[in-house]
Amino acid sequence: MKQNRKDISLTHKIVINVSVLLSLSVIVLAIMQMFNIWENAINVFVPLCGVINLCQAYLHWNTSRKTAYFSIGTAVFIFICAILVFFIK
Repeated sequence: MKQNRKDISLTHKIVINVSVLLSLSVIVLAIMQMFNIWENAINVFVPLCGVINLCQAYLHWNTSRKTAYFSIGTAVFIFICAILVFFIK
């Protein structure tokens, strides 16, 4: 079932917009990492991927709890890996 933009709550709109902006920043930071413009960009965009997963969990919470739980689990895994890699380096 598709909803109109005006029927979506303000928090959903904010989370959608934040998720899109974070996704774009992850793409830009990944390109910067690949072309050695900023060598430590991976320390920024990997945790941002976890935040994007948390946003997706929020958006899927009412429609698909299994997807939301999976997104939360992957976000936790990403954060743990990012913290371990940050402290190992």
